[in-house]
Amino acid sequence: MFTISEIIESTKGKLVQGPAGAEVSSVCIDSRIAQKSELFIAIKGDVFDGHDFIDNVIAKGVRVLIVHKFIEVKNPKISVILVKDTIRALGDIARFHRLRFKVPVLALTGSAGKTTTKEMIAAVLSRKYKVLKNEGTQNNHIGVPLTLLKLNVRHKIVILECGTNQPGDIVWLADVARPKVAIFTNIGESHLEKLKNPDGVFNEKWTLTSFMGSKDTVIINADDVHLAPQALKKNNFKIITYGIKYKADWQAFDIHINRGRYLNFKVGRQKIELNTCGINNVYNAIAAVTCGIFFKVPLKDITQALKCFDLPQGRGQIIPLGGGWLINDTYNANPVSMRSALQMLQAIETKNQRICVAADMLELGSRSKGLHRCMGEVIASSGIDVLITVGNLSGLMAACARSHNKKMQVFACTDAESAQKYLAKVFRNGDAVLIKGSRRMRMEQVADFLLASPKGSG
Repeated sequence: MFTISEIIESTKGKLVQGPAGAEVSSVCIDSRIAQKSELFIAIKGDVFDGHDFIDNVIAKGVRVLIVHKFIEVKNPKISVILVKDTIRALGDIARFHRLRFKVPVLALTGSAGKTTTKEMIAAVLSRKYKVLKNEGTQNNHIGVPLTLLKLNVRHKIVILECGTNQPGDIVWLADVARPKVAIFTNIGESHLEKLKNPDGVFNEKWTLTSFMGSKDTVIINADDVHLAPQALKKNNFKIITYGIKYKADWQAFDIHINRGRYLNFKVGRQKIELNTCGINNVYNAIAAVTCGIFFKVPLKDITQALKCFDLPQGRGQIIPLGGGWLINDTYNANPVSMRSALQMLQAIETKNQRICVAADMLELGSRSKGLHRCMGEVIASSGIDVLITVGNLSGLMAACARSHNKKMQVFACTDAESAQKYLAKVFRNGDAVLIKGSRRMRMEQVADFLLASPKGSG
């Protein structure tokens, strides 16, 4: 519940029309689902402008509006608040709401593994607490505020994934969320178009701690060469480390892949099993173990939560494919996550072919061509039998892989439809297939095609 005065106070807006004594039950930015008791914030997006739907929400009974440009509203009973930026206003109201509660907010960021780690942490903490988390990848300047606006007295912990593709994104999310615990998965070649290099990525990600104090906690991956050396120099917070290779507060060891399908490892004396063969998920799981221990979740509950955990849609899911496997990692791609996905394809048990369908890795800036060529070298030495690439940049990957491994079958395609044709020709029942690419490449179409094929279901 928000009053007009609270809305104006939090957004520094101005009431330009209507009564000042109104109250709203919640906040809405989608005119299609706006309800009578809600505040409607007119946000201008890439496709639609909420200001164009003011009449629609008024017709549904909405009586309080936030706008960033003058809108003529004939009904004098409609309260209209004018702000400089409606997206900022959404964040301002979310911050105001978040600060009403004493519950700890955990905020998580990194170059790869954010969503899976967030979901693992939520699964672990949910064994003891009522947890609020952002759904899917609602990790931006819209998704994070909308998640926080769902916070109520039943929630005991909030876990938020925070993403970025340009300088300034994370610090604003940190200002809105005001985390007490920050978790960093890794730092690598992601969003280099605007963040330039791993140092730029680190500097942007580290702003997640901008509103944290000496009593707050930062949890970091001790093995990450771009993260740990810089983070450990920061003495402002309590720092907890996790890892595999180097000494850490919580360290995984005795890691092995069981039956080419499941990961087993230990943390301390505790044995843990994961429903994946991707070693990168050990890091995600140790981060979740660390958070569970920090919030006093019993070890048996932590273990059970991770054993039952299924990877999110399109993020390294291992799906039965006839007599073989599909590794569906189609949600996004950068060099860090591509290497992790290739390791999973190497590890998974199959007596048949290993096929990699790889699309362009986008937003890598001036280093894009070089990074695709380097990935071609990695693929050439990964024990893969067939490589199918999709996109112009991945064509460089294909050429480099072909030059380094003459035995590998390599097909360079311009679009997903062409890739499907080649895949239909080379795929045999029992093969293990990895499909991966950046979001805009729509590689989920290839995954759907393969799952629907007679050989994929036979």
